[in-house]
Amino acid sequence: MPRFVVFFSYTAETWSRMIDQPGDRTAAVRAAAEAAGGRLEALYWMLGGHDGLVLLEAPDAETAAAVSVTSFSSGALGHLETHQLLDQDQLLTVLGRAREVRTAFRPPGT
Repeated sequence: MPRFVVFFSYTAETWSRMIDQPGDRTAAVRAAAEAAGGRLEALYWMLGGHDGLVLLEAPDAETAAAVSVTSFSSGALGHLETHQLLDQDQLLTVLGRAREVRTAFRPPGT
C-alpha cells in the first residue's frame, strides 16, 4: 500500500485547548485513517517549522488526501502538507520512465 507523510501545525487556539485538556491524538488520527481504508503507521511530534508528522498507509493518493482534508477542515490546524513517499524500487521505476521520456522533452529556448 502506498505510504504518505503528513506534516502538520496546530493553531494557537488548538495548543491552548490541548494545554487545558491534554489527550492522545494518536487514537483520533488512527480512527480517521482506518475509516478511510488506510492505516496509521506513526505519529511524531517535532520542534521547528511543523508541530508533527503522520506516517500513513493508504490505498491511493485520494484516500490520503481525504484523511488530510478531514483533519484540516476541523479548524484545529493552521498548516498541512501531504506527500507521497517512494521506496528505492519505486524511485528506480521513476528514473527508468524519465529516461524514456527525456528524448521527447525540449528545454525552454531550444
